[in-house]
Amino acid sequence: MAAQLFPSPSTVSHLVCTLTLATSFFVSPMIQAIEHPTGGTTLQDGSTLEAWVGKEVGTAEPLEGGGKRLVVSQPVPAKSYSALLTTPCGASLQKEEPLLVVVKARSAGATPEMGAMVVKLQMKAAPYQALADTTEIPVPPTWTDLPVTLVPRGDIPPGDIVVQLLCGHKKQTLEVQSVRVVKYPTGTVTAGFPRIKRTYIGREADAPWRKAALERIEKHRKAELSLALTNSEGAALSNTEVHLKLRRHAFGFGSAVTAKHLCGTSADDARYREIVDRLFSIVVFENDLKDGNWEPFFDDGRKEKRNADLEQSFAWLGERHIRVRGHYLMQVATPFNFDGVKDNQAIHDRVLASVRERLTFVKDRVCEWDVINHPIAWSGADMLNKRPGLEKLDEEIFQLARTQTQLPFFVNEDQVFRPGPQHDDTFTYIQRLQAEGLAVQGLGNQAHFDESYLPSPTHLLEVTDHFQKLVKQQSITEYDIVTTNDDELAADYTRDVLIATFSHPAYTSFLLWGFWEGSHWKPEAASWNLDWTLKKRGEVLEEWIGKRWQTKVTLKTDAEGRLHWRGFPGWYEVTVKGSKTKDVEASAEGTSVKVRMEASPR
Repeated sequence: MAAQLFPSPSTVSHLVCTLTLATSFFVSPMIQAIEHPTGGTTLQDGSTLEAWVGKEVGTAEPLEGGGKRLVVSQPVPAKSYSALLTTPCGASLQKEEPLLVVVKARSAGATPEMGAMVVKLQMKAAPYQALADTTEIPVPPTWTDLPVTLVPRGDIPPGDIVVQLLCGHKKQTLEVQSVRVVKYPTGTVTAGFPRIKRTYIGREADAPWRKAALERIEKHRKAELSLALTNSEGAALSNTEVHLKLRRHAFGFGSAVTAKHLCGTSADDARYREIVDRLFSIVVFENDLKDGNWEPFFDDGRKEKRNADLEQSFAWLGERHIRVRGHYLMQVATPFNFDGVKDNQAIHDRVLASVRERLTFVKDRVCEWDVINHPIAWSGADMLNKRPGLEKLDEEIFQLARTQTQLPFFVNEDQVFRPGPQHDDTFTYIQRLQAEGLAVQGLGNQAHFDESYLPSPTHLLEVTDHFQKLVKQQSITEYDIVTTNDDELAADYTRDVLIATFSHPAYTSFLLWGFWEGSHWKPEAASWNLDWTLKKRGEVLEEWIGKRWQTKVTLKTDAEGRLHWRGFPGWYEVTVKGSKTKDVEASAEGTSVKVRMEASPR
């Protein structure tokens, strides 16, 4: 593998060895210490390290010479915090003031295997708020310095700020000698920081899975298509040259969007719309149709502005034959608009009223609905269905929605590709709904990825097969990938998830959770930078959706005006000399679509 741990700006000599972690690889140097880049302030020199392990999980003991040894004999996959190490940071932190954390550790035990720990910046006291994105790092069986860059999401006042190493999710023995923490000024470029550079199984250029997937795409995603053309008087356009160009895929390639940018008048808004119009065949409103934007107290002009923007957006998308997913009717993980609301009956009534209002407003302008979002959610999430009187609210929403629409219903959840509760319990949840007569036609797989866990494309296909036993349709609904200054890895993984998805007949769509840095929940995961320059992962979209998976042919009609070709189903731009260009939908149904070509004005 062409992966390595990049050294700091200070040159450090080292040996390199390849290591395997479940579905991914990384390469780590065998070195005694990583030198921190200059310009930082030491918050922790590595001498202070506290350990805690739940009695039922394992044990903790000091190491000779300093450090701690954790033995996790009864892991709790959903509770990595059941065995942890803590080192204090103390000082206040400013937004985007990067921390470089270097953990010196190894996996130990009688027969040491690759270990794993989750690195988290948080408050020491409840509710243990995460202050930056967490990441999982592999721990090899040899003493290794493992660097992690953590960037605070906001300003953090002085207090009990700690870096925690969560280890209780895996059966393992870990020895940690030190955890060093250095703070750098806001704006520090972290591209040169030492880091673990990762990869994944199946990335190689000649990977057999990819060859098979591309063959499936060619065989099953393309179809025999036909049109029958007439002139403006209805007579067959016989022996006429016709140019056909795929304008919009039948398969849903798309992204989350905002009504604000679809309706805006700025140069950025225009560029935003150009990309949507040129590349995508499906979109989903990121927040515009969520419950929190349909509160009953929106009586100060926001409701009228929201509705006007949505009306304009739906019209613009409809004119271009771009489908829209409905997202979402209810979220089980308590959404922001119910933070601090203790009246469960009020929550019940507000959700039902909001669902009625949204379904009435949207009508048939979406192609499907995420009826339930995050029914399982992340560890520690506050869940509405755990509150008295709300245990069956999700089922009420299914029943209410079915009285107002016959559109396909989806359940939307994250981390379905990762072994653990969100995979297992999502499957069980859909099973239960089906058993109770609440039809779930599709699984929305959010597919938010971090470089710390990049399952192989083969694994993605296997999980898809598993859920195909329950539902007819699946969609990648919110794809993104976060890496540590490794856009090449992000690009390669985006390419391979895109190929794997398009190759599997269960999938009807693949959507990014945003594409532009100026409108993205994780700006570092965008495909276009703020100035609209293209990142490598964006190049993948342009290459595969915009070029490789295209159909463009020039043909002559037969004596009866018919055309036959093999290509991707979807909306085609039909051009005949002397006639107006026309957009026509060509499907895999096997019947010729009759197209009347109107004479172009002279």
